[in-house]
Amino acid sequence: MAHPGEKRTQLRGLYVYQRLAMETACKKLGVPRSTGNRWKQEAFDKGDDWETVRAAVGLGDENFSTLSKRLLEDYLVQHQATMDQLRAATTMSARDRADTLASMSDSFNKTMASFRRLSPELNKQAVQLDVLQRLVSFAQARFPQHLTAMVELLEPFGEELAKVK
Repeated sequence: MAHPGEKRTQLRGLYVYQRLAMETACKKLGVPRSTGNRWKQEAFDKGDDWETVRAAVGLGDENFSTLSKRLLEDYLVQHQATMDQLRAATTMSARDRADTLASMSDSFNKTMASFRRLSPELNKQAVQLDVLQRLVSFAQARFPQHLTAMVELLEPFGEELAKVK
C-alpha cells in the first residue's frame, strides 16, 4: 500500500521530535513498522539520520541535559575524592601510587574525550533546533497569521538541516 509523502514526514516528526517509539509512531499513523523502518533507512541513506536528530532533540531536553551534567559532575567528584585519598595514603608504595595515577589519568582522559565526542554534532543540532523553536515562538507572538505557512516551511527545512554535517 502506497502512503503519501506527508505520512513519512508525520512519522519522522512523531519519532524524532515527540520521541515516540517507532512502533508507537507507526501505529498512530496506521503505517506498518517495516514501512517506518524502511523510510528511516531511506532517509539515512540520503543523509537524514533520524537517530542523530532524535538525540539532539533529547540533548535539548532539560532532563537529558541535567542528567548529562550530573553524570559528569559525579565523575569529577569521585575523581577528586580518589585523588584526596591518594594524597592521604602514607603507606602506599611509589610504584602503586604511579600505577593509580596513570589509571586515573587514563580514565579521566577517556571520560572527557567521550563527552567531547558526544557533544559537537549533537550540540550543533541542538542549537539549530533551539533557533527554530525560538523562531516559531517569535512568529506565534508577532505574526500568528503566518504560522500555517511557517509550519509548511519548517518541517522540510528541519529535514534539510539534519543533512548538514
